[in-house]
Amino acid sequence: MQVRQCQPGGRIYDYDVVVSTTAGPPWLTGPAYLSLWQACGLAELGLRVAYLVPWVAPSGQAWLWRGQTFATPQAHLEWLAGEIRRMGAPVVPDLFHYKGHVSKLLRSIVPVEDVFRAAPSARVHVLTEPEHLCWYPWATPRPCVDAETVLGVVMTNYDYYIGRQGKIAARLAAPLARWFHRHRIRRHTDWTVPMSPTAEILTAGHTMRRGRVTGVLSHYAKVPPVGPKSGGAYFLGRLVWDKGLETVVRVAARMNLPIDILGEGPDMKAIEALARQTAAPVSFLGPTRTPWTHLDRYRVFFNPSLSENMCTTTAEALVAGRHVVMPDCPGNLPFKAYPNAHFYSDVDGAVAALTIAMTEDPVPPEAARREFDWLNACRTLAGLWGEAGPRLPT
Repeated sequence: MQVRQCQPGGRIYDYDVVVSTTAGPPWLTGPAYLSLWQACGLAELGLRVAYLVPWVAPSGQAWLWRGQTFATPQAHLEWLAGEIRRMGAPVVPDLFHYKGHVSKLLRSIVPVEDVFRAAPSARVHVLTEPEHLCWYPWATPRPCVDAETVLGVVMTNYDYYIGRQGKIAARLAAPLARWFHRHRIRRHTDWTVPMSPTAEILTAGHTMRRGRVTGVLSHYAKVPPVGPKSGGAYFLGRLVWDKGLETVVRVAARMNLPIDILGEGPDMKAIEALARQTAAPVSFLGPTRTPWTHLDRYRVFFNPSLSENMCTTTAEALVAGRHVVMPDCPGNLPFKAYPNAHFYSDVDGAVAALTIAMTEDPVPPEAARREFDWLNACRTLAGLWGEAGPRLPT
């Protein structure tokens, strides 16, 4: 392997920051859009930012994104720039690709190229899901990366996903995967930012810095408050069993509570079959890239997922002034500070919490809107890297 030598002081980099992600839009998943908003927010604050996303073959795109494909990398980057403008971001960061492969077994994109070599030179590397980005066996180790600091935003509960398979082999594989991911994080980053206490299972033994580095687009703060026509409940997310969709369906059937389900995913047909079998009053409305345009009709977001690390859709609902009913688990601990968040530990508790949320008006969400402001989150991130990286322009 060719080794990249670190440069002496005074090095001039092409960018202040490069944000790399395991999953890029149009995939409607957390790492894709959180990393995108991070790149756009840092650019809006005045830094020179590059955004590095995976490029996968059109055959993989069709399976992953349910039909939307791009014939060439340039076509994808042009669409991505348009998506950034559609979101209302005033600055479009420079866009780059690394090579990836869609694994149907893992339901994920696997890097088949060293992301550090694919990235342009930058003073700071922000790795979204660093353990996943460095699955590639020959990824450049941290001492050979030409950067002032490399940080990882850790946000995926792999133990939950692996252990949920229920098979003995899966339960045995979970500790092995945890050990491997800890090794990759230590080998390729200087420090990490765990998104919630759940993520700290991967960051244990490595330098951690804590801060609210994720936020919510300003669109959600503009959603009208709950009114006479805001009577419904909804679920928003990827349609896989790991997101708690069985609980959504069974609770809807038990309460005879209509729940709209927004999203798509590989388990959608099986979830629809369960809804028919239980006569649950749920409606499948498909995916949306503008969730904030739908929230005015709802009062409650029901999010029973146990796999999350400070779930973005929960933060969006709180900022929009909606109730959120969710399980009491480590990944949801950051939301206990907000009065519109309701927690349960079993199905009876979920029914009780939903009953209350469907009848009481939410508290005005000033605290959530202030603390989940996206630019504030990007300022927090830049503050965490301190002297080892660029300062924000005044």
